[in-house]
Amino acid sequence: MRRATVLLSILSVALLATCLTFYAKMRRDADAMTALRQSEQATRARYDRAVRDISAIQDSLNAIAVDASQALSITKVGAERRLSPTGASEAMARIAGLRTRIQSLESRLRDSDFRIAGLDRMVKQLKQGLAEKEQMVTRLGGQVESLQTHVTDLTASVEEAHTVIAAQSDTLAQTRRELGTIYYVIGSRQDLVKGGVVAARGGVLGLGKTLRPTGNVDPSALHAVDTDEQTVIPIAATKARVISAQSPQSYSIELVNGRLELRILDPHEFRKVRHLVIVTA
Repeated sequence: MRRATVLLSILSVALLATCLTFYAKMRRDADAMTALRQSEQATRARYDRAVRDISAIQDSLNAIAVDASQALSITKVGAERRLSPTGASEAMARIAGLRTRIQSLESRLRDSDFRIAGLDRMVKQLKQGLAEKEQMVTRLGGQVESLQTHVTDLTASVEEAHTVIAAQSDTLAQTRRELGTIYYVIGSRQDLVKGGVVAARGGVLGLGKTLRPTGNVDPSALHAVDTDEQTVIPIAATKARVISAQSPQSYSIELVNGRLELRILDPHEFRKVRHLVIVTA
């Protein structure tokens, strides 16, 4: 009996020891599982953050590509207001900022306790894309400077051409006015003879003399009229006749509302004689 009791005690102690061993192992396994789960969560968080950073940097690179295409289209439509070296400088500053972000991402991945080949390839592609964009911006910057110089030269040429055209237009307008302008004087026989504008010539023994313009007219007594702009000359009289050498077919004298008007019917023919003398009665 005593021997059975001892044996039972030994078995109880062995069973208790076995239970304690299993309990300790279960605690270790649970702690390991918790640590593994936490490590997995931390790894996933670092992975997600790295992917977000890579995506953001790639978006920034794509934005630089869009800006470059816009710069190329600008040169085609001739919008020189946007052809400025400042744009290239801004793009280079953005590239420098992206390079810093890529270096920071590389450093963070290198210092972490996990390495993923896919992330390494993505970072390598980012660095390659950044280098390509830098070369592109450098090339476009040179093109922009060249185009800016060309635009400046063209602007100067256009301004010079405008100045020449304006001067030529003024000259042409002045020439047209000179060609289209005639000078006239209106007065009674007595006033015109007294002023030396006309003189009685011809006839026999003082009879049958005809009034003729002398060609000596005081410029202050003349009135200018541009026959391209004005074709009617009012005459403050009830009777009048032209004694200068204008073609009779180039004009007519008409009574309008009780007053006479000389109407120029053929300005080109009429102004072949530059001075018009009208005698009123």
